[in-house]
Order: sequence, then C-alpha cells, then structure tokens
Amino acid sequence: MTVRLKIALLVAAAGFGASLIFSGIILWQMLKQPGRIIDSELLSIAKRGVWIVDKGIRDGHALIFISGDNYWLKIYTKNKNQLLYQSKLARIINLPEPKVGSSVTISRTIPRTTIDLGQDDENEVSFRARKLIISRDGLDYIVSVARPVEVIIEGLWDISVSVLSGLLFSSLLLLAISYFVAGVILKPVRAITELAHDITERHLDRRIPVANEQDEFNALAKTLNKVFERLQNAFLGQKRLLSDTSHELKTPLTMMRLSLDELRSTDAEQPTRWLEIIGRMTEQTLRMERLVKNILDLSALEIMGEIHKEPVDLVMLLSSLQQDYQLLADAKNIRIESHFPLTIMVDGELEKLERVFSNLMDNAIKYNQDGGRVEILSKLSVDQVTIVISNTGAGLDEDEIPRVFDMFYRAEESRALRYGGSGLGLAIVKRIVQLHGGQVNLTSRTGEWTRVIVKLNIHRDVVTG
Repeated sequence: MTVRLKIALLVAAAGFGASLIFSGIILWQMLKQPGRIIDSELLSIAKRGVWIVDKGIRDGHALIFISGDNYWLKIYTKNKNQLLYQSKLARIINLPEPKVGSSVTISRTIPRTTIDLGQDDENEVSFRARKLIISRDGLDYIVSVARPVEVIIEGLWDISVSVLSGLLFSSLLLLAISYFVAGVILKPVRAITELAHDITERHLDRRIPVANEQDEFNALAKTLNKVFERLQNAFLGQKRLLSDTSHELKTPLTMMRLSLDELRSTDAEQPTRWLEIIGRMTEQTLRMERLVKNILDLSALEIMGEIHKEPVDLVMLLSSLQQDYQLLADAKNIRIESHFPLTIMVDGELEKLERVFSNLMDNAIKYNQDGGRVEILSKLSVDQVTIVISNTGAGLDEDEIPRVFDMFYRAEESRALRYGGSGLGLAIVKRIVQLHGGQVNLTSRTGEWTRVIVKLNIHRDVVTG
C-alpha cells in the first residue's frame, strides 16, 4: 500500500468517524424528539379527557366527548377501576396497556378494511401509548391514551437512511479529495525519489533541487544532497586512487620486465636455478602489467558517460573471434559450434564489442574441460539481439553467480591465478555492455555448464539471412 493511499484512508477514516459521531448524535436527538412531542400531546389529550369526564359527572349531564379518530383513549376511576370512557378507536382496536407512568411503542397488525391508519405493506401499525394517573378536584383517574405513529416512524426511517447515505457518499467524496490532496502533498517526494533513482555511480554530480520553503521535504532534500556529495567524493577518491596507483605501477613494472628480459637474454651461462627464478619473476611481472592495464581500462570505462556508436556487423565480429580462438580450442580438443544468420547489425563501438566477446570466448575455452564444447547462439527479437555463449566446464555454485561481475571476484582462485585471471574481465564486460544500452547475465549448473547471455540493441532492425 502506497503512502498516498495510506494518508487518504487515514484522513477519510478520521472524517468518517467524526461525521459518524456527529450524525449519530443529531440522529439520536431527531429520533427522540418526536417521542417527547407525542408524549406531551398524549398528556394533553389525557388531561382534556379527564376534564370533560369530570365535568360530565359533576354536572350530571350526558357525557359528550369527541377525541377524534386518531386517538386511542380509555378513562377509568382509580379506586373502583370502572371504565368511564373509551374512544371510537379504542372500541375497534384492543391494545395492551402499558404500566402506569410509562411510555411505550406498540406494534399491532390491523387490516386496512377495519380502519385505515397508514399501515405498511404487512398491515402493521405502530402506536405510541401512555398510562397516567390524573387528579382533578380530589378524584383520581387512570388514563390509557395512544395514537398511531406509523407515518412518523416511516418518516424517521427515511431520514435515517438519507443521513447514512449522505454519510457514505461524503466519506467516499472525502476519500477521493484526500487521495488528490495527498498526491499534491507528496509530489515533492515523488520528484525526490525519481531524481534519487537517476543518481547512480555515473551521475553522482546530480543534486535534488531545494526550494526556499523551510519544510520537511526541503530538509530531506538537503540531507540527501549532503549524502550524495559524500558518496561522490568517496567514489571519485576511490577511482583516483586506483587510477593513480595503476599509473605509478605501470612504469616500474615495465622497467622490471625489460630488465629481466635483458638479464635472461644476455647471460646464457647463468645457472638453471637463476633462469627459473627470472622466468617466474617475468611471469608475475607480466601478470601485474595485465592487472594494471585492466584497472586503467575499467577506470576509464567507469568515468565514461557514453560512447560513439556506429553500425557493427556482429556476425562478422563473432566469426572472426571464433577463427582466432580455434587454435586455443584445438589445444584442449574443444569443439566450437556457432549458429548465426548472415548479418546482424548492432549499434555500438567495434573495439569495445570485440573486447567483450573476446573476453567471453577466452573464458569459455580456458574454463572448459578437455574435449568439451563451446556453443555460440543468437536469438532475435523486434529491437534486440541476444548472444548466448555457453561451455561444458565445471560450472558455478548458485551463491557465486550474483558476484561474478564484481571487481576482483574469482570463483576459482587457484585456476584463475593459473590462467592469469585478475577478476576484472567480467566487470569490464558488464560495463561495456551497459555503455551500449544492453544487458549481460550469467547462468550455470555446477559440474555441467555455464552460459553467458548478452543482449544488444539492433541497428535500425537490420537483420538478414
């Protein structure tokens, strides 16, 4: 889940919670208010009924009281519990009477053919009922009074549904607004992330723009810029150290090798032991020279930002290298097999691509078993060519594969030293392929095979054959 979505959900949840509490309080008051009003109305009807009943009894006149069709009313004497009056609705409908002093809501099923009180589809009608003791001129009366409230309850239900629907809609709207606002707020973070992602070891001179506002985003940008500056200084210092050290070693190593060659060639009567020592020293000097050359080449490639690309016939290049390495392969009875179309044109620099595939061919033969096989295949797609070079060597362990392109990493130390390996060849290959906008990967199975996969961009989709 993204930070933007988290912020939007938190804001929407907070807004929904606050709205729910506020709406709940308002809705509760709205639901309670009609009950209080109806209870007050029923009390007024009860008092009016008692007044008329009491007046009729004391004056000895015939009892005349019209409470209307909407009220259910019964009046009793308290001491004898004698029914003094019941309304028309009370004669038609029998309702359970609540306890004295209480107010309740009662639901009854009443067919519309009996009386129309606004029943629902199931012919149910809700009544608000009260039972009261009312005193007048020293006489106590028990009054049960009720009225239908089905229409009111349905209205309250509609209001509740409307409030909840509005709450849901407002929450969704708040979520959308929060998501948009969070996107606006986090826009500087996205810009910082994108720029920081582009700042690699070859673009450490880039910096994140800092605005004048003193906010958290600019503080983060300033901190990251300081980190990038320290990384740049450390990286450049490391490169300078490698380059300077290599340059300093190059001249004395050359002088040592020339001196050893001169010493070995001018004095033919030197003891055999001396000649062996001089030979080993010469071999180590040559190895150190190759190491220094590789370090210088890799340093130059690391600093290089781009190369001059031109159309290169990859089939011609690979065929030429195959012929060059055939003698080395024959010495170990290794069979080289290749399968290419007539022409594959790629965008690149011929010298550097030759360095890549020469290094891979050299490794495929050197680190192969006697009587083994080297296979070179090509696979074409719309805009890329994939060159696969595999051999039948000892292979690599699975935990070694991710490190084979690291500087100075040698999977088999003793064998690499025997063949003069420095651990820089594949690092140079990777950097050259990156400069060409391609990719290089290695797969292997221990004791069976190793396969290097190089992907390069095709020049204007020119493929024939």
